[in-house]
Amino acid sequence: MNTNSSFILLINLISLIFISDLFAQEFTFAAMSDSRGKDRGSNEIVLSALVTHLVANQKEVKFLMFMGDMVDGSDDYPDTTLAELIYWKKIMSPVYNNSNMVWPYIYPVIGNHEARTPNDEDNFRSMFNNVPINGPDDEKGLTYSFDYMNVHFVCVDTDRWYYGDPDDPSDDRRDWHYVKHLDWLENDLQKANERNVRYTFVFGHDVPFPIGGHLHDGFPNLGRRFNPPVDSLKQWHIDQRDKFWQILVDNKVTAYICGHEHIYGRQLVDGVYQIVAGGAGAPLYEFNPTFNEHPDSKKPYEEMSYNDAVPYYKELNYNYGPGKNGQRSEDFFGLRAFHYAIFNVKEDRIEIKIYGAFPKEKISYEMNGEIELIDKFEIKD
Repeated sequence: MNTNSSFILLINLISLIFISDLFAQEFTFAAMSDSRGKDRGSNEIVLSALVTHLVANQKEVKFLMFMGDMVDGSDDYPDTTLAELIYWKKIMSPVYNNSNMVWPYIYPVIGNHEARTPNDEDNFRSMFNNVPINGPDDEKGLTYSFDYMNVHFVCVDTDRWYYGDPDDPSDDRRDWHYVKHLDWLENDLQKANERNVRYTFVFGHDVPFPIGGHLHDGFPNLGRRFNPPVDSLKQWHIDQRDKFWQILVDNKVTAYICGHEHIYGRQLVDGVYQIVAGGAGAPLYEFNPTFNEHPDSKKPYEEMSYNDAVPYYKELNYNYGPGKNGQRSEDFFGLRAFHYAIFNVKEDRIEIKIYGAFPKEKISYEMNGEIELIDKFEIKD
């Protein structure tokens, strides 16, 4: 073999190794949230249809992220919530039995409907005992992180039940709508960046920038019938939200993916995407109200009128008024649909496709028509 032939062979071999390594870093995962309903805790008809479609049509998917409110739960009987989760896992059996996917198949995030009594957190841990146990000491099995290929995944608990004194029966409360362990999150993301991960995704149930049925809570947690000025507790929640989001921005997180809002929406906030994928069966919401001819009126499934929303918009620096979208970012796009999300991770971009079906007229919990591609976009560096 002459020198030129040897050189060409070497170049081809190097190219083959490079291309193989490049494609080895490409993979696909799915995300969905909020399947709660009245069929033993879940909207079984909608959830089953979405799961069946996903398994049949998205054979490249390696695992599913599920961002909470799987079931309706109970304020009084933790055994009811546990039984609902057991039945939810039965509905999800097409995923758990999918030979194309990898263990543990589903990475769960706890939602506010799974955290309604002091015993619910331990029950949730027992149901999903195959997640990484690397979170804060009091959130083991609820907050955790892992790498897949060269991508970092973080699941954070945004809806703790209880922080108080277990021996004091009067100190018994929900403590929702924020991330408790911001130091842990920041440290975890910094270590991931030191490993030179290609992308980072953070998952939680609650929404930092509410888009529809939860303008009154979410991370800002301003409460119902809000009138300025904010008190110290409301300001604390807003500050916690801002600190959380700044940690994502500073650590170049690709997207925060959540539920809580029973609709689909995406927007870019300070360089980080907020993607709400909360349409797995819970009754669909309407989006934040926009300026209209009847600013004191309210549409079905709309949380509040436009005039009622204005104080929230002012405090949260949302876009409001004639021609504005009533959202945090001008680039907001959303659809009122049942759905799941597909993330195709490539070396130079992430391709996101949303598959879903729209609801029946005047019915917020039933599909009308077939599941199909309803949105697609890309995230690039």
